[in-house]
Amino acid sequence: MLDKFEWKKWLLPVGIGLILWLVTPIRPTAINITAWHLFAIFIATIVACVTKPLPMMATTIIAVVIATLTGIFKMDEVTAGFGNSTAWMVAMCMFMAAGFIKSGLGKRIAYFFVKTFGKRTLGLAYALSLVETVLAIGIPSNNARVNGIMYPIIDNLSKEMGSDPKKGTERDMGSFLVFNEYEVNIVTSTMFLTGLAGNMVALGIAKTQNISISWMQWFLAAIVPGLISLLVVPFILYKIYPPKIKETPNAHDWADDKLKKLGKMTAAEKIMGIVFLLSVILWLVGPEFGIDATQVSFIAVALLLICGVINVKDILGQSFAWNILTWLSIIMLMSQKLMTLGFFPWFSKTLGSALHGMNWVLVLVILYLAYFYLHYLFPSVSTQISALYAGFLSIAIGAGVPPVMAALMLALDGSLYLSTSSYSAGPAALLSSTGYVSNKDWWKLSAIIGVVLNVIWLGGGLVWTKVIGMW
Repeated sequence: MLDKFEWKKWLLPVGIGLILWLVTPIRPTAINITAWHLFAIFIATIVACVTKPLPMMATTIIAVVIATLTGIFKMDEVTAGFGNSTAWMVAMCMFMAAGFIKSGLGKRIAYFFVKTFGKRTLGLAYALSLVETVLAIGIPSNNARVNGIMYPIIDNLSKEMGSDPKKGTERDMGSFLVFNEYEVNIVTSTMFLTGLAGNMVALGIAKTQNISISWMQWFLAAIVPGLISLLVVPFILYKIYPPKIKETPNAHDWADDKLKKLGKMTAAEKIMGIVFLLSVILWLVGPEFGIDATQVSFIAVALLLICGVINVKDILGQSFAWNILTWLSIIMLMSQKLMTLGFFPWFSKTLGSALHGMNWVLVLVILYLAYFYLHYLFPSVSTQISALYAGFLSIAIGAGVPPVMAALMLALDGSLYLSTSSYSAGPAALLSSTGYVSNKDWWKLSAIIGVVLNVIWLGGGLVWTKVIGMW
């Protein structure tokens, strides 16, 4: 049965693409015809990723076909584009995440922390935050962490303590824990390069503008703002959105019972734990031995396959991984070509000159905040990064912002801006619809914590990166 043709959603991208194509004769003289035509296709593709007449994978495939038929790309260039190391790193990390969930190691870690630290509701929030932090190192999907591990545990625990939306008792404890999970998930997604697929998407685009940032560089820049956020966010929420239940002595027994039902660690869990630790070590020190982050993710997946923790069926079932591998490869291919053809250098120089004379720190602050609050207009992380990151990065560099700082701060912003709306990403859509947090409270609390995160990561982040000599 044919899918419904969403013709109205095609109007804007096709219209913008055609207009840009037709005005080729009056394009800036510094841009050649091929670069301008690719720019028209690129912008039309990005707009289509927002209006979504088709999923991003389908949209980008159509775009690259048009680019080959018009002679902008040769097929050899297109097929070579699917060998992009960043896109493959995202996919491999997704496969690795499947091992966390399938083996049950993620749940075991969560129950252990709840048992150890969960005597008070605030302590329980911090314990769950620690779980999120550990999982974020190796699970680059915020959806997988929230939907597959964290929310089911928080929901069951809350109901065990008598906090249930169906009974009108959600504010007893569940509301606080659910919203804390959402905000902490944002923090942990930002702390590690591998904490969110969008982080790797952003740095992949930065690489097309000849800027490279390693796993270790990201970690060093994010660790202090991240730890401060993990301490501050639960406490602030506890004060402005307090749970009625302050003490949770039963949480220990509940978690202990869950651990007993799980039994002893299985071989799959042990192997998953060893591979995870090995991956973290190699992400930290691998570059010293010529092993980059993408190679580490391949090694991890290979070990999990050899040991039977995951199988080929598990890999083939990761539709999101294959989807992002396809559209990210194409987006980065077009972005790299625009760089090669001189479009991004011209764009950077032209718009950057408008900010000439302004202190680069002020420029970065303005771009960072604009990038953050524009997320109210976007329903996903990847859509905004694909639409705006390359342009914002070019403007920043053109205005004199050190390239690594520009790429890094905007990339960090690309997960922090999830503290905006109830449709900001998959976890927001899920958690805001559970009944634990009202829509009014969701928007209000997101706005407040959004300001807190900006103060910590923009203000404190600039200070911290200065301390460690990044600028």
